[in-house]
Amino acid sequence: MKELLKRLAAAEKAADEADKAYNEAPESAEAEAAFDKAYAEEFKLYMAAAEGIVKMTDGKINFETAKAMIETKRSELEALFA
Repeated sequence: MKELLKRLAAAEKAADEADKAYNEAPESAEAEAAFDKAYAEEFKLYMAAAEGIVKMTDGKINFETAKAMIETKRSELEALFA
């Protein structure tokens, strides 16, 4: 989980950078494709992290709560898995 959260943080940063580039050149098909690819990777890792939390807790934390934890309690999750 520790590595997954690190990969998610990196993917979020990459998606933010791709979004910024796309906003600067919205007519660029390359910028749009780069953003789409970066966001798809971010979303895949986000969902994997949420599913991992559910699995690790044997369902005691449901999927929606796991997603909320990733969004609002990230530093606590990172500390827990450090």
